[in-house]
Amino acid sequence: MITSLNIISKESHLTPEELRREHKREFLELNNGILEDLPEDLTVNTHVCRGNFHSTWASSGGYDSVSDALFEKQKVHAYYLEYDTDRAGDFKPLAKVSDGKKVVLGLLTSKSGKLEDKDEVIARIKEASQYVPLEDLYLSTQCGFASTEEGNVIKEEDQWKKIALISEIAREVWGE
Repeated sequence: MITSLNIISKESHLTPEELRREHKREFLELNNGILEDLPEDLTVNTHVCRGNFHSTWASSGGYDSVSDALFEKQKVHAYYLEYDTDRAGDFKPLAKVSDGKKVVLGLLTSKSGKLEDKDEVIARIKEASQYVPLEDLYLSTQCGFASTEEGNVIKEEDQWKKIALISEIAREVWGE
């Protein structure tokens, strides 16, 4: 159990790389510490969010720099990952996902009503399956349609079209 958490400030003597490494270590310790002593039948998932306020985003970058801690060491059952734009990087970091863990690929954006191309989404799922077995992959939007009370700039009818597309793709890819 975590007894103290000493988040390092930018004013520390550490280099930026050492600071990032220390933050990753401490956040992993905090996250895993919170997940101790949970009921065995409780499924725990995590979402790596890059921001979803009124169809905007707050951060970008691939999963490379956090893949060791996130995919190999975090004590969760599944990951909900944003992959709707190039901001998320490629699928190579998924090679570090521990056996048996699930990955929900957020390949459709919830930020706009523009409907994604079905064949492109299927191609990206197949690409991701080079790193995680297809039976451990799932599909969703990259985030919720209304992560805040303001919601995103997307019409309800377009939200339903995206949900229908996800269903259609899932049936084609996984036969469900």
